[in-house]
Parts: sequence; C-alpha cells; structure tokens
Amino acid sequence: MFIGFYLPGSSPYFRPNPFYENLKIKEKEVMSLLHNLDTKNIEHREKFQELKKEINFYCNLHSRLLMDQACMKKKLVTLKQESKEVQRYLFELNPKDEDQPEKTSNLQTQQNVVGTSS
Repeated sequence: MFIGFYLPGSSPYFRPNPFYENLKIKEKEVMSLLHNLDTKNIEHREKFQELKKEINFYCNLHSRLLMDQACMKKKLVTLKQESKEVQRYLFELNPKDEDQPEKTSNLQTQQNVVGTSS
C-alpha cells in the first residue's frame, strides 16, 4: 500500500500510516493468541482422550469386580449348603454322641459368624 507523494527531482517520500501500523501490531498479537489457543486446544484434546481411556479402564474394572462379587456370593451359598450337608452327615454318623446338640450348636454359630462377616 503506497501512501505518499513524489517530490520533484527526488525519490518517493513515504509517510507512515499510523492506522496501518496499529493494524499490523494487532494482527501479530491476534495471530500469536490464536497460535497459543491452538496449542492449548491440542493439549486439552490429548488429555481428554487419555481421560476417556482411563474412564473406560475403570468402568471395565468395575464391571469385572461386580461379576467377581456375584461369583463369590454364589460360591458362598454353595459352600454354606455343603457345610450343612456335612453337618447332617456327621450327625448321622454319631447320633448317640451326648455332646452332639452342643457341637451342632457350636458349628451353626461358627457358620453364622462366617456367613455374616462376608
């Protein structure tokens, strides 16, 4: 952009335009700000992707733990049933044992303690 005039017998004389100079300075500031925002945007997108992966990992872990918990509860029920069967079997083997009601009571108490602690 040429703003100026020619003096007779000399080279063109350019007079700086203050509005144009201010505009160039503002352009540099805006371009620098835009570059910084682009850089931060890229960093935040990368962090967001990492966090999504982490969330997915913990969701999967939580699901696996819930499945394991359900499995353990089923196993506990099975073990309790087997324990009762063993107690009945032992009782049938020793029906004349005088301490049997006390032993059975102790076994049931122990079983209840184990059952309520889980």
